Amino acid sequence: MTRGRRPIWLPQPGPQTAFITCPIDDVLYGGARGGGKTDSLLGRAITRSLRYPGLYRGLLLRRTYDELDEVNGRAHELLDPIGARWRASRHLWEFPWGGWLKMRFLQRDADASRYQGHSYNDLLVDEAGNFPAPDPIDKLVATLRDKNGVPPRMAMSANPGGPGHVWLVERYIKPSAPGVPFIDPTTDAHRVYIPSLLTDNPALLLRDPKYLQRLRRAGPAWLVRAWLLGDWNASPEGNVIKLEWFR
Repeated sequence: MTRGRRPIWLPQPGPQTAFITCPIDDVLYGGARGGGKTDSLLGRAITRSLRYPGLYRGLLLRRTYDELDEVNGRAHELLDPIGARWRASRHLWEFPWGGWLKMRFLQRDADASRYQGHSYNDLLVDEAGNFPAPDPIDKLVATLRDKNGVPPRMAMSANPGGPGHVWLVERYIKPSAPGVPFIDPTTDAHRVYIPSLLTDNPALLLRDPKYLQRLRRAGPAWLVRAWLLGDWNASPEGNVIKLEWFR
């Protein structure tokens, strides 16, 4: 995306570009921590809003308000320079070429019922691994519809090792190799998993060269392996997972 001749933000080559341009209906992006997941979701929203000016209707979710506040801080850095307007009372970004992106959190599973009757053509879930079960996300899939010809899409980001590790593995990791689309035999959903590593985000390593060193001290060896390598098969000895490791 640019303003005049000066680029405001561009996707990094590799997985981030593949994710933003992916045409599959349901995409999971991520793996290692520091892979540029939040930037990728925001960049995907802006890219799709440019492709369908005036018709884009997006919903970006996080599990808690504190998490959403962090995402919106980054949104200001990317969206303010392109002329997008933040409507604080509605928790909504309006793009200068038309279309909008709502920013919401879904702390209780029952909150998904409040979206009944809503209509979106883009559903973005940041850190989907913080959802212990997919039920509230699945309920919101029913809001994906469009009468103007914009193809509805769903995209999520996640790291292994979180409360939602098991359902993400069953839904996205086991059915197919990374980067290879597949069809869910139960729902006929077209899905793909696009992995990313910390090394795929050189911008972060350049700005914060000691991040990798801190990540190695962030928890037990199996969890560090999961976060560092995006290894969805890493597990603690005895397969005993403690909830406090993820807080």
